[in-house]
Amino acid sequence: MKSMKGLLLTILAIAPLSCGVEQEEIPYSLVPVTDDLFHFRGGNTGNHFGAVLVTEEGIVVADSVDPGSAEWLSAELKRRFDVPVKYLVYSHGHYDHVGGSNIFQDDGAIVIAHENAEKDLMAQEEESQWVTKRNIVMPDIVFSDEFTIKIGGKNVNLVYLGPGHSSSLVAVHFAEDKTALVVDAANIKQVAYRTLGGDVRKYIDQLNKAKELDFDVIIPGHANIGGREDLDVYIDYLTTLIAQVEEAVAAGKSLEETQQGMQMDRFKTLKRWDEWFLLNVQGVYEQIKAEG
Repeated sequence: MKSMKGLLLTILAIAPLSCGVEQEEIPYSLVPVTDDLFHFRGGNTGNHFGAVLVTEEGIVVADSVDPGSAEWLSAELKRRFDVPVKYLVYSHGHYDHVGGSNIFQDDGAIVIAHENAEKDLMAQEEESQWVTKRNIVMPDIVFSDEFTIKIGGKNVNLVYLGPGHSSSLVAVHFAEDKTALVVDAANIKQVAYRTLGGDVRKYIDQLNKAKELDFDVIIPGHANIGGREDLDVYIDYLTTLIAQVEEAVAAGKSLEETQQGMQMDRFKTLKRWDEWFLLNVQGVYEQIKAEG
């Protein structure tokens, strides 16, 4: 296996990993993280990320993103590798990460997800017909806490992270490649997405559980690849954000007063600060106020 540090520098140099910047016309790519593990970039604007493990016994895809991305990835894997996709893993049951999954299932892949994923998906189908619109299939195999895929001498550990961002979020741990895919709960080298949503404190619980895994490289769902230290920074960011907003709410401050009084300049180097930091504060403030 190549040096993780060297590979990470290579990825950062050649792959357009920043969220929210202008992308080329076809916003898809598949670039190496290690000899066998690849970072997959998809979505309409190239802002959704997954992972692909290639072994001599077959391929494991973690997140197909959307139908267009899935179609491109399926064709790309067939063009570059003479082995089938054996497994498709859902990081969680949100439509924007698992669209086009029928393409892989139709080709014989086994779809694996947490046992809550179908419930999450069907709630989105009832509300907006996203399962139908995105050609999403229900999982063939579900699990409650942990599940390990053994393929080609490799272990892919699926670890349920508990409630927080969705009720079905799992970390996808590529053990021998010392890489973890942690979608949506983790934002690496950038602030959280807009007003966050969900129970923000439980995001921290999810991330701390992910930290228990043995990895050097972390792949988030919408931001930059990074290392363990970058995850530590993001956990510190969320912890500090929540603590300061809680203090402001307890003091009876308005949202505007809370936003103006935040003391978090040490995090200003994180991407999307100017666009989303005040929205982060708003989301946490509204959540804490709603708790009474």
